[in-house]
Amino acid sequence: MSAPKLRLAYLSIGRHIHTERWLTWFARRGHQVHLLTVQPGPIPEVTVHDIRTVPGPKPLRYAVSLLRVKRILTRIRPDLLHTHFLTGYGYWGVFSGWRPFVLTVWGDDVYVTPHQSLLKNRLARRALRRADLVTGDSRDIVDACVALGADPGRCEVVQWGVDFSRFHPGVSGDSVRERLGIPAGAPVLLSTRSFTQPYYNIDVVVEAAVRLRERFPSLHAVVAGNEGDDARFREQAARTGVGDWMHWPGRIPHRELPAWINASTVFLTVPSVDATAVSLLEAMACRAAVVATDLPSAAEWITDGETGLAVPPRDTGALVGAVSRFLEDPGLRRRTGEAAEAVVRARADHDRNMARVETLYYDLVETRAASRRAAEAALGAGSGPDAMP
Repeated sequence: MSAPKLRLAYLSIGRHIHTERWLTWFARRGHQVHLLTVQPGPIPEVTVHDIRTVPGPKPLRYAVSLLRVKRILTRIRPDLLHTHFLTGYGYWGVFSGWRPFVLTVWGDDVYVTPHQSLLKNRLARRALRRADLVTGDSRDIVDACVALGADPGRCEVVQWGVDFSRFHPGVSGDSVRERLGIPAGAPVLLSTRSFTQPYYNIDVVVEAAVRLRERFPSLHAVVAGNEGDDARFREQAARTGVGDWMHWPGRIPHRELPAWINASTVFLTVPSVDATAVSLLEAMACRAAVVATDLPSAAEWITDGETGLAVPPRDTGALVGAVSRFLEDPGLRRRTGEAAEAVVRARADHDRNMARVETLYYDLVETRAASRRAAEAALGAGSGPDAMP
């Protein structure tokens, strides 16, 4: 007999591809899925609940949103509450009191925010300690959660994963090159990291691209970003006299991203702080020649000289050198790309990782139900005629 479908509630960042991919997988499996968010927007087969409040001081807004979260959870009565992102959403999750409570961390919500103030540190520790399960997409970020108080026995490394039906080396990038006016044989650098935070080091990408153009006159650079404003980086490029060889497409729709990766010669992901970047895994799935910073999370995927090239954060000279190696050595690009694809296919399949999460959900729900049944049985035994006073 098949397992019963679950009623799942999520607290997460709305209008975000990571949230959408995770939730729609479970919705398509037949589970009833609800999203509570302050960034509401439609998601296929998901019921979205707006928990925004009126303008006011942040503590007041957090408190009012928490009341809305509690009311919604009481009304829909989910089998399980899963919070994505420790900061904000994680606080609402733990203070809602709903159980089982799963917490998935993303990156700077563990690496940066808990270390900004004593209050944020205490809130983070409370959420991590109280969660029935904590997941993160790298061994490094899970270890950071444990250092903040999470129970190592209730922590799991779970990948967001790659959809290999979309991300593979067979997708043509010709349409992207034609759209941007890039000749077929010209080398292309691609960066797709967010413009929102300085630790993504987009300024370093721009500086490196300018220096590389001097050495490789036919080079083009594509500096995209799924979040934030690229204006300050455009201004940085303009000050160097950059011409039409540097392209700023803004946010690339996720469904179009495989073509952009396959249109590029070298894929760059060079943050100073990060867990496992999904964009890195998707580039590896396309056999991209990857240059990544040598963070512990990236080192779980990129072995220097084998599955890509690794450089220190904010080292423009090292970045220029690594890209130059790839541009000068097509054989190195091919070998590392093939090895990268093999690694990511073995460990980061989206369906397999979500199926594992589904199993964890069922285990948590059954454990909770068994505890409730045991408590009810004990209460019933305690009220019988032979019970001790």
